[in-house]
Amino acid sequence: MIDEHKGQYEPGRPGRGRPALSDAERRTHEIKVRLNDAERGELERRAQGAGYPELGAYLRRAVLAQRPPRAGTPAVNVRAWQELARTAANLNQLTAHLNGGGRLDATGTARLADALEDMSTEVRALRAALIRGGAEAEVEG
Repeated sequence: MIDEHKGQYEPGRPGRGRPALSDAERRTHEIKVRLNDAERGELERRAQGAGYPELGAYLRRAVLAQRPPRAGTPAVNVRAWQELARTAANLNQLTAHLNGGGRLDATGTARLADALEDMSTEVRALRAALIRGGAEAEVEG
């Protein structure tokens, strides 16, 4: 026997379909814009990239100055974050050692100076990668 109501929206039944919008929330106005194929494709690409399956929702957020969220973090930023986390962990260990009364001999001081120079170089490179989107560029001091 086939259930003739299965899958149909039934007003007033909780848990079926979308909840009703209030009069203030209900969208009743439509604005039409003409686009060429390239413009439409670019908007769809941006909407998909920002995690919006529906172009209308993306445009509404963008036009009403509600910055559309970005989909996921770019891979270059994930790698840079991981590198930065390692550098920060090393710096935290060193700081804890020195704050705990630890001392460095001449060899330790030289190693520390080298490590700090390496960390400084790494942080500048990470900053450049994040700002320039990972493009290979000379790091400015």
